[in-house]
Amino acid sequence: MGPSTGPIGLEGLASRSTTTPPGPGTLVPTGRHGGPRPGGPLALDAGSGPERSLTPRRAILAACTAIVVAAIGTAAYFAYTSDSRTGNATGTPALTSGPSGAGAAGTAAPTGTAVANAGTVAALDSEATDPEKLTLAEAFPDPRITLDGRTYKRVKVNITESCDKAASGGFAAALKQQQCRRVLRATYVDGKHKYAVTTGIAVLPTKQAALAVDAAKNLGSNLWFRGLNGDAASGADRVAISGGYAAGLVWGRYIVFTYATYADGHTPTSKEKDLGPVSGAFRDHTAKVIEERLTHS
Repeated sequence: MGPSTGPIGLEGLASRSTTTPPGPGTLVPTGRHGGPRPGGPLALDAGSGPERSLTPRRAILAACTAIVVAAIGTAAYFAYTSDSRTGNATGTPALTSGPSGAGAAGTAAPTGTAVANAGTVAALDSEATDPEKLTLAEAFPDPRITLDGRTYKRVKVNITESCDKAASGGFAAALKQQQCRRVLRATYVDGKHKYAVTTGIAVLPTKQAALAVDAAKNLGSNLWFRGLNGDAASGADRVAISGGYAAGLVWGRYIVFTYATYADGHTPTSKEKDLGPVSGAFRDHTAKVIEERLTHS
């Protein structure tokens, strides 16, 4: 098998207008004027801050250069990473850094660029070389998971081959156009019902298709994956309309995504920065499913 592009990761805060297509890495409030937006959470308006460099949070087996493409007035950030190397898979994670402070007009201060020498092999780039269907049992095998010392209970799972039903707007249309095979989602809640997190994997026929779908996202307009609500008593019944942080990556023909919210549904304030690490941790955990496929290919 020949060399291929490694995972493309993203995390941070969404913007309404950017010069580069934003990736899943977003802070999104319930609505521009305080109310929920039909079809999903509404992203905050962004300033016109310059591009900044930032590395993804613990990206799995990545060889990535991260670039902040927009910043929110709350001094949080939105990062988009793209692979810059090729090679065989290794266990080396990309370096991680966070925003070092707020610049003028609420833009994130520069943090530098890091590149890890890693990648994936071509087996994940096409269903011709990766033919086994991804199942819920493979993607979300454990009813409880522990991340960063906090235990989460799985309260809802969903799988659909009508991928556009798990997304919104032009992003949903892109999933359909690129013949998305299936979207698998699961929602988790911690024991104190503080966090409610939807994480999942979209399966495309090829890496090219996955990248084309990824290019169609617009977090500022909520054109991305939908949160998956749990039952009323689960503590996760507001994920689809709550503000929160998103993180994700493209790895071969797979798009890994995560959306972390507060279980009570309130939109994070500029001082509440704990959802970013939660979202990043779930992304990395879910990405291990794809890593296992690579290991056993």
